[in-house]
Amino acid sequence: MTRTVTVTTGARLHFGPLSYRPATGRHFGGVGLMVERPGFKIAFKASDSDDVVGRAAVADRIRQFVARIREQSGVGRQTPMCRIELSQIIPAHSGLGSGTQLGLAVARGLAELGGESDVPAETLAARTGRGLRSAVGLHGFATGGLIVDAGKHAGDEVGALACRLPFPADWRVLLLTPERGRTGLSGCHEEQAFERLGPMPPALTDHLCRLVLRELLPAVGAANFEAFCEAVFAYGRHVGGFFAPVQGGTFGDTRTDELVGRLTRLGVRGVGQTSWGPTLFAFVPTVSRGQELAARLHRELNGNDQLSNIQLVAPLNRGATVTVSC
Repeated sequence: MTRTVTVTTGARLHFGPLSYRPATGRHFGGVGLMVERPGFKIAFKASDSDDVVGRAAVADRIRQFVARIREQSGVGRQTPMCRIELSQIIPAHSGLGSGTQLGLAVARGLAELGGESDVPAETLAARTGRGLRSAVGLHGFATGGLIVDAGKHAGDEVGALACRLPFPADWRVLLLTPERGRTGLSGCHEEQAFERLGPMPPALTDHLCRLVLRELLPAVGAANFEAFCEAVFAYGRHVGGFFAPVQGGTFGDTRTDELVGRLTRLGVRGVGQTSWGPTLFAFVPTVSRGQELAARLHRELNGNDQLSNIQLVAPLNRGATVTVSC
């Protein structure tokens, strides 16, 4: 009987890198969190030919990952032809780590279908060309939780995992999507933005590292919500100041800066931009507080096109799941 392998992922929030183009030491690094939604859910079933069913743009990306995997010596020979069907997706270029989660999910599904179990995330990343900069999503795919990526030295394949902590299960995150049609930087535009940036000042890297080590991580470990929110907001503000010349504002651009200002005036402190955005996140201590805040934002912003979507999501303290059915 033909097996069906189903891989389900979460999404990745990225609070920003710890370093960029340093004269010495590790490159990139960063801090982030895995959340339950949105995520990919992809089913793989052996077939007489390859077939991908799902949204066209994502299906094309899957075909590219499959072709890359098949080209690799040894791996390609044990990768069966299959039908791949998408039932849930992470929107592309939204700051939620869609590329890495999709690539690792495809590599994991093909590996499981071909008889390889529990392939390390680093190996999956090598097969699909992911994790070239940030490794937060790579390590998050494997373990979930709050991730600190130490960055990588020249010659390293992926950034080293410095710390992984379970995130308080009662806390929630509002994901705030700006008006429809906006996307974060990607591809050649992302490359051009990085080229325009000079190295991150060592003093800024040192300050970010102190924030993480002395404020953010202890707050998560002690489940101190207020202290965590202050630390994550400070972290994002400092990182955003560095990237402001290429993205138009501290938190993406002037419009998202205004939205962050509105949230802070409402007393929400744990606010930030994930990766290049445009998605913003706002931490809340409970489901009920998240529902109240979401309802208020819906009322106050209804009709002005400043927000296209608000989701209340839970942290994800486990890695991607694989299920096998017949």
